[in-house]
Amino acid sequence: MLEPREEYHDLATLLRRKAEKNGEEPALRFEKRSLSYRDLDETTERVAGGLAREGVKSGDHVATLLFNTPEFPLVWFGVAKLGAVLVPLNTGLKGELLRYELADSAPAAIVVDQRLWSAYEPWRASLGIPREWFADPSRSGEPAPAGARPFSELPADEPLAHPPTLRPSDPVSIMYTSGTTGPPKGAIIPHEKQIITPLEIGRRSRLAPGSVLFTALPLFHCNAQEMTMLTALLNDLTAAFDERFHATTFWETAASFEATHISLLVSMVNVLYKQPERPTDRAHRVRTALTAGTTRAVWPEFERRFGLTIVELYGMTECGCTTLMNPPDRIRVGSVGTPLGFVEADVVDDDDQPVPAGTRGELIVRPRSPFSMFLGYLNKPEKTVEAWRNLWFHTGDFVTRDADGYYYFVDRKKDVIRRRGENLAPYDVETVLNRHPAVFESAVIGVPSPLGEEDVKAFVQLREGARVEPKELFEFCTENLPFFMVPKFLEFIEEIPKTANQKAQRFVLRERKGGTEYDRDQLGVAVRKP
Repeated sequence: MLEPREEYHDLATLLRRKAEKNGEEPALRFEKRSLSYRDLDETTERVAGGLAREGVKSGDHVATLLFNTPEFPLVWFGVAKLGAVLVPLNTGLKGELLRYELADSAPAAIVVDQRLWSAYEPWRASLGIPREWFADPSRSGEPAPAGARPFSELPADEPLAHPPTLRPSDPVSIMYTSGTTGPPKGAIIPHEKQIITPLEIGRRSRLAPGSVLFTALPLFHCNAQEMTMLTALLNDLTAAFDERFHATTFWETAASFEATHISLLVSMVNVLYKQPERPTDRAHRVRTALTAGTTRAVWPEFERRFGLTIVELYGMTECGCTTLMNPPDRIRVGSVGTPLGFVEADVVDDDDQPVPAGTRGELIVRPRSPFSMFLGYLNKPEKTVEAWRNLWFHTGDFVTRDADGYYYFVDRKKDVIRRRGENLAPYDVETVLNRHPAVFESAVIGVPSPLGEEDVKAFVQLREGARVEPKELFEFCTENLPFFMVPKFLEFIEEIPKTANQKAQRFVLRERKGGTEYDRDQLGVAVRKP
């Protein structure tokens, strides 16, 4: 068990205690509005009161389609104080996928950024969500959606009359994870998880009085929620948010918020690193970057160029946005660190038997503290049981662990390519391709091979203005990769498709048609076998 801590185990109590302690100190900063600790607490009390006035009850689901604007935390914490459950939907959703997640979660109310109303409008009649609000109509200049009300009218004049007594095990949100082998799954998150994970993150984040945590990752995802917002609030600091990630202005935006800590995904690290060097690369206060997936080659160079320290980590929605993390005083380059205090981890084979140090296997985890992981998948008990095989949560990720207990990410188990009896990770091929001076970014998939199993195909996005012959890239791979990892096929692409969380959408690439595909053999590039 973890050591005792200050007695709050739900988001409502957290906000009330922190408002009493920090008052007018800045809690959250957005581009056009800031909220003090007192503002945040008092306004969310009135949002909870407004929801109750409109008939939303404890346990009801409240969906959102919101960007990184002040409305997001106001809805999130207002819903939590009512004892209701937030369903934060990906702002990139549209069509059948949006309809599915709304139908699956069956919300009693929804709050939609007006700029996203056109994605929601086609499903209004069939879904029949009884309460609809649109956020900040002044941003779009478009007419107000018929039949919906502005979010600004939601907060009540008075706070919630009878706030519920919340338990650590009570659901606070339902967060949908990517559907790779079936429909997306809604992970049910309890209050305790959203307290204990950020507490543990804070202990390894090199925080200091006056730290400002900044991210451009979306608030509908656990990364921005737990690693930035809640970590800041739990440690009496300030969290700052940009609406979207902009590589060309990222450091200037971070400087404008006086950020000391940033949160980045590997694609963001690579894109920032490939920007032209500028005198402003160090014109900021950032000293710590929390990252996931940074390669050994880029890691030290990124630190040198931008004047900061990388603290690499690993996590996922179900078991803590951060589950493994490097100890700040014992960082090991290339590693995603060691387990945080609330979780136990192991590496196993397909029969759930532990593997020796240095051997690749699946990462499995289980909690050391009650309700510090998700409660199960909404409406999918069979998927919950499957994920918790032998009472361990199976992450679906391949890792290795060294003799000192540090873990090293290999790749998603389902993304691993099987070629001629060899298992290879797309990540390893992409790491090499991305080192070529003409390459901006790459994504690698397996494609069916006439010889059985799979061949390797690489999609390559070039740097702006760069040109390179396919043969040169194939030869670059033969010089820098084991023979069985060298791509058989190559296709140039204008932009790697990504989720709003900046992860490559390999399923989109697998379904892509009509591009010009180059074949290594047809170009006469020989693979050097040992």
